[in-house]
Amino acid sequence: MSSAAKPGACLMVASIFSPIQGGSATVYANLCRLSEPAGNMVALATRRNYTDGKEIAGWREHDVQCGFPVYRMDLLRPEMTPPPANKLVSAWRFLTIDIPLRVHLVAKVWSLVRKHQVRVICIGELNSSAWLGSLFKKVLGIPVILYVHGEEITTRFSAGSFGRRRRSYLQAADGIVSVSRFTQKALVEQMGVRPERVCLIENGVDTLRFSPGPDDAAFRAKFGLGQKRLVVAVGRLVPRKGFDKTIAAWPAIHAAHPDAQLVIVGDGPQRAELQALADASGVADSITLTGSVSDAELLAAYRSASLFVMPNRTMPDGDTEGFGLVFLEANACGRAVIGGRAGGAVEAVRHGESGLLVNGESVDEIASAINSVLGDEALRARLEAGALRHAQANSWSNRVLIFQDLCKKLQTTGAQYG
Repeated sequence: MSSAAKPGACLMVASIFSPIQGGSATVYANLCRLSEPAGNMVALATRRNYTDGKEIAGWREHDVQCGFPVYRMDLLRPEMTPPPANKLVSAWRFLTIDIPLRVHLVAKVWSLVRKHQVRVICIGELNSSAWLGSLFKKVLGIPVILYVHGEEITTRFSAGSFGRRRRSYLQAADGIVSVSRFTQKALVEQMGVRPERVCLIENGVDTLRFSPGPDDAAFRAKFGLGQKRLVVAVGRLVPRKGFDKTIAAWPAIHAAHPDAQLVIVGDGPQRAELQALADASGVADSITLTGSVSDAELLAAYRSASLFVMPNRTMPDGDTEGFGLVFLEANACGRAVIGGRAGGAVEAVRHGESGLLVNGESVDEIASAINSVLGDEALRARLEAGALRHAQANSWSNRVLIFQDLCKKLQTTGAQYG
C-alpha cells in the first residue's frame, strides 16, 4: 500500500489493474492517480493474475511509487480453469473455492470501507464482481458505480451463466460508466438501460507520460531489433485484437518492405498460438513477440515504432474491443495507427486523420494498409501530425473530472445517476 486516502474516498475494485498492461488496467490506475485532491481514490487489486494464476510482475514496486493507496488480495475472483466436467464438480468448486474467496473479499472490503470512510464503490468487472457492489449497497447503502468497457456486454454467455444476471446488476447500480458511444449503445439496446442513466467517460490518454521522444537504442538491443523499421502492436494476446491476422499478413508486408520488423508487445492466452503462427510464416526472423514489458519499455516501443497496428475484430460470440486505449497511447507518442473497423475502435481511431481503419478479418486489407503507410512518407507524416492533435484533445485530465463529479453527485443525492 502507498500514500493515504481521504475520508469519504471512492474504492476501486478491479482484478485487472496496473502494473498489468491493458486498457482497463490503465483506465483504473489513471482514475486513481490523477484524482484531485490526491487521496480521493483507494484501490483493491490482486497479487496474482486470474487468467494464469501467476504473480503479477512488479506489483510491489508499482504500489510503492503510484502515489495512491493500493491494497492487494491474492485473487478477487476464482482463477480461470477449464469448464467443470459436470454439475457435481461445479458445485464442489463453488463450495470450496468461490464461497471462501467471496467471504475473504467481503471482509477485506468491509475493513477498507471503515478505514477510509468509503462513500462510493466502483466495480471494475461487471461479470465477476457486480455482486459485491450490490451486497454493500444493500447492507450499508453505499452507492455503486459499474465501469463498463464493452466486451462484457456484447459477449454472449451460455444458458444458465452470469449472462442472465447482467441486466439486474446494471438496473440496480447507482451509476454506470461507459467508455465509448459504442458501449453506451450496447447498454441501452442489449441491456435495457435508460440512456440518461449512462455516464459517458470516453477513454483518454495521459499525455504527460505518453509523448513523442527519441528512438530507444536500449529497447532495440534488448529484443535484437537492430535498425529495422518497427511496426508495433500492443495489447493482451487474445483473438479479438487481430494479432493472428497481422502475422498472416506479414509475409506480404515483408516482401514489400524487407527492412520492417513486426513487434508484438504483451502477453495473454494466445501467446503460444501466435508464436506458432510466426514460426510457420516463412518470415519468422522478422516477427518478435516480447511478452510483458515494463512501463518504460512500453513507452520505448511506441517511440521507436514507425507505425502502430491492432486490427481488432468482433468475434463470433460477440467479444469485441470496447474502445482501444492503445491507439491513443500510440497517437500521443506521435505515431499513426491502424485499427479494426469494429467495436469502439471506430471512435478511438479517426480514419484518415490519426490513422486508418480496416476490416480486421481481411488479411489483404491489413497488409495493404500497412504497406501504404510504410511506403508513403507524406501520408505517414500527415497521419502522425493528426495523431498528436487527436491525442492532445483526449487527455485524461478532463475525463477524471467527469468521474469525480459522478462520485460527488452520488454521495450527495444518494440516488441513481440520471
